[in-house]
Amino acid sequence: MKEFNKSDIEALDFIIDQCLKTSFSVSADDLIKSGHIKLTDEKGYGTLTPDFDASKEFTRYLGILKKYELCKCNSTKDGEFASANSNTLNFQKQGGFKALYKDLKDKRNRDKLEFEKSKVDLELSKETLKEFPKTRKRAKWAIIISGIAIFLQLIEWIVKLMSS
Repeated sequence: MKEFNKSDIEALDFIIDQCLKTSFSVSADDLIKSGHIKLTDEKGYGTLTPDFDASKEFTRYLGILKKYELCKCNSTKDGEFASANSNTLNFQKQGGFKALYKDLKDKRNRDKLEFEKSKVDLELSKETLKEFPKTRKRAKWAIIISGIAIFLQLIEWIVKLMSS
């Protein structure tokens, strides 16, 4: 999975910060030492899920960074590492993953609103098409009645002219 959750923001921003602060690569151990990848719960017990692996979690973070082209992601026999690339500093200056998350959330909300608007527009179009034949009949009758009224007014005017 290459998407990130709100809970991933701190760890991802930490990786970005460390890539920029140090000239060295960031590894899973750095996230464990900083507490961004926890191997124990609040009471000091091992992780609650037995299949949890810190390197898998770090690999997931690297996948996210790679997707947005924010870091160089390297794999060696010693493990996987992230280091800064030309996009890293600019991304951090723009607010990092916190700002990206907010932008994605805003976009998702806009898309949801546009979808709702499209549904309403579709319903309105269906209603309009359903009402169109009735409206057309009413318009025909209105034209006929208007024509008769104009004709009667014309006759009345002609009669008035002839009598005077």
